[in-house]
Amino acid sequence: METIDLTATRARDFLLASLATGYPDRELAETLQSPELSAHPGIGALAGVLDGGLEPLQRTYIDLFDRGKGRVSLYETEHGRMRGLSKGRDLADLAGFYRAFGLDLETEDLHEMLDHVAVELEFYGILLLKQALLAEAGDDEGEAIVLDARRKFLADHLGRFVAVIAAQPTVHGDPCYGAVLAWCAALVDDECARLAVTPAPLDFFPEQREPDDVECGAKVRLPVVD
Repeated sequence: METIDLTATRARDFLLASLATGYPDRELAETLQSPELSAHPGIGALAGVLDGGLEPLQRTYIDLFDRGKGRVSLYETEHGRMRGLSKGRDLADLAGFYRAFGLDLETEDLHEMLDHVAVELEFYGILLLKQALLAEAGDDEGEAIVLDARRKFLADHLGRFVAVIAAQPTVHGDPCYGAVLAWCAALVDDECARLAVTPAPLDFFPEQREPDDVECGAKVRLPVVD
């Protein structure tokens, strides 16, 4: 049985991964000012680029993930052979996960869609934090509920597409985001191994996506865990 401290440490890793995979903003820049992150194997390269301000990193992010036919989507429902048929079901399932753990689903003044990798990474980090807090309180029943949610979320969502993103040549070859996504994929793979979860990976078919596709749908704001 892992210690509470180890669970909390992994939670912080997932929350940091969420920040690193979101659109580069002031919060990311301020976080990466921490000296110990400059040598981080996953996000250290981001810190170096941010020495020149946010704009170069924002341009890279848009070019890799948001612009043109060759972009690699960071949204779960944009991957997989049956994505057109399953998108509504998958988004509804994600909404159910988020609501079950007190996350605020809104349509105004929001950050990202439900299936963005940054949102899913942050949600899993919150689950780990909840697990650590419940363990500290001696709440065995609550722990079991969160553990079950972690397994299901990895199997049905987060565990299925992060490695696919990391493996795409344009992402893998980027000096900043190649390292970020490889680290994120390793975090997710480690969680799957810990919990004996084997998700069926989603495929990626960039040639089947139109350049002018627009992401739409409900978005989510993730709360601070008390």
